[in-house]
Amino acid sequence: MSSIAQQKKIVEQLRSEASMARKPVSECVKDMIGFMNSNKDKDFLVSGFASKKDNPFQEKGGCLLL
Repeated sequence: MSSIAQQKKIVEQLRSEASMARKPVSECVKDMIGFMNSNKDKDFLVSGFASKKDNPFQEKGGCLLL
């Protein structure tokens, strides 16, 4: 691709990004906190597993020396 074609593609991308509607960070953070609070019961990284058997990342066996 020629450099002129590349530059036109970059300008087109920048124009499309500049025309996007933007939200203030404070509003986005409130939305994110609300989402995390509403889904924290389903998130095993936050609430943990009920038992070790439910944890798919728990090692099944110990370390063996040969």
